[in-house]
Amino acid sequence: MRRTSDARTRHAALPGRTALALALALGGAVRAQDTPPAPPADERPGAAAAAPGEDVSVERPEELARIRAELERLQAERARGAARVLELEARERDLTGGRTSPVLGPRREVLALSLDAAVDLALAENPDYLVELLRAQAAGEQAEQAEAAFDPVLSVQASYTEGRPPFFSLNPFAGFPLGLSVASFDQLEVQTALSKRFALGTTASITWLERRQLTENIFQLNPSYTPQLRVELRQPLLRGAGLEANLAPVRLAENAALAADMTYAEALLGGVLAVEQAYWDLVRAEEELRFQERSYASAQKLLEDQRRRQEVGAAATLDVIIAQAGLAERREGLIVAENALEAARDGLVRLVRPSGDAARWDVLIVPTDRPWQASPADVDLTGAVELARARRPDLKRAHVALDSARRTAALRENEALPVLDVFGSLTEDGLGGQHHNAWSSLGSGRFYSWTFGLRAELPLFLRAERARSRAARLELAQAEAALRSAEANAVLDVRRAVRDVRTAEARIEAARAARILSARQLQATYARVDQGTAVARDVLDDLARLALAEGREVQSHVDHRLARSRLARAQGTLLDARLGQLDPRVRRALLEDGEVRPGGR
Repeated sequence: MRRTSDARTRHAALPGRTALALALALGGAVRAQDTPPAPPADERPGAAAAAPGEDVSVERPEELARIRAELERLQAERARGAARVLELEARERDLTGGRTSPVLGPRREVLALSLDAAVDLALAENPDYLVELLRAQAAGEQAEQAEAAFDPVLSVQASYTEGRPPFFSLNPFAGFPLGLSVASFDQLEVQTALSKRFALGTTASITWLERRQLTENIFQLNPSYTPQLRVELRQPLLRGAGLEANLAPVRLAENAALAADMTYAEALLGGVLAVEQAYWDLVRAEEELRFQERSYASAQKLLEDQRRRQEVGAAATLDVIIAQAGLAERREGLIVAENALEAARDGLVRLVRPSGDAARWDVLIVPTDRPWQASPADVDLTGAVELARARRPDLKRAHVALDSARRTAALRENEALPVLDVFGSLTEDGLGGQHHNAWSSLGSGRFYSWTFGLRAELPLFLRAERARSRAARLELAQAEAALRSAEANAVLDVRRAVRDVRTAEARIEAARAARILSARQLQATYARVDQGTAVARDVLDDLARLALAEGREVQSHVDHRLARSRLARAQGTLLDARLGQLDPRVRRALLEDGEVRPGGR
């Protein structure tokens, strides 16, 4: 049975083998037909070089060296690339490590400051305010310079003269020989004068003269003493006449000094507000960093929860990735908040303790006041506007500028008048061979002379004077417009400040409610995640809302404190608690009456 089966198998396989052999034979015939005939042996390439017994060289050392060099170069480039990769990895670690931390250096010195202490320190240490004080002091010296024009002036002049002039005489009684001779003399003269200008424009002077002379004239006193006393008055009648024209430079200098005092007071007002702004910015940045830290911790806990849920099959891989992305986003917010805190510290250091020494900036300022310690304020808009009109230094400066413009216009009008002066003088003389005899004759009142006259001067066209007068009138109109603008700005500032105070008080309650509700919503979302009805993305969104709500609540308290300070700044009362500690110029600049007092500095 088995043999019969094997035979059948072999017979069945024969037709297949036969077919395969036939196909190979046909293929060979086809290739034989397609292949061109081989050329003769002597016509093949290289047939001439392939002679029997000839040596063939296969060693190429230079080629081997070239290949080795190429391989070594590849190895070196690969090593260099690996070093480059390590360098890039190190840079990446630096970007995520401490080198790019917002903290530039350790702040070893700790300075705990309340808001009042920060303001006092800034007023005492900041050179910006010292610059304004020195400018005000320099402006105050201008009034002294202007008043010096009315100070008496004492002048003394002494001279000695020796002369030998020619003298021709035909008179035997002239005291000299007849004909041409030399009339020599020696003269000593001392003149003392005291002059003063008065506020009415009057100029008075007293001059006394002492003269002693020696001469060869036999008919004269030798020596002779000729004292002289002279009193002279000059009074302008048109140009330069009157108190207003003569005291105008003094009043203008006093106004300039008062305006400088007001500028100094205004700089202090702005400085106190800037310190408060920087102080509350630091508080806000500290709270923001605390919120971001809590948000980062919550996002990290969420990631851990999602990983545990993934291990038990309750969360998908996408939920873990979403939680990781949320954690990375919170980390970025943490870095930004830390940078804002460092910048706020530097900003406050610049105001309260500025220094060119970089080491003095490494101070950790710890604010001890909190913005939510303030109580609500009841603000009356009408009373606030009236107080601002009486106390704001910019308004007072505008009034001073208007007064100066009016005085300048009056002065220029006076300068456009012609010159018309009345003058008079009285002179008494004395003569004697001795000093006391000469003064006795001077005091007798017998030898005198007096003069009275008018002096007029009129430029033909007065073009320069009239042009200055027109310019002064234009400056007066400009000062009036500037005062109206300042008054409108004061009302606007007060209205805005009152509105900001009321808005901030309303925002405090709204922000508090939003923060409480955001926290409750986050807790509810956590519960929904545990129940499977919410995802990680919902938790991250609620975390962001809670951080934003917490920041807005703190910002509302900060805005409330700043709004109250801006209202005091708009009213000009922000420095009232420190007037006793500041320069008296500040108190003078912030007088409640707001009046410009003539002659008062």
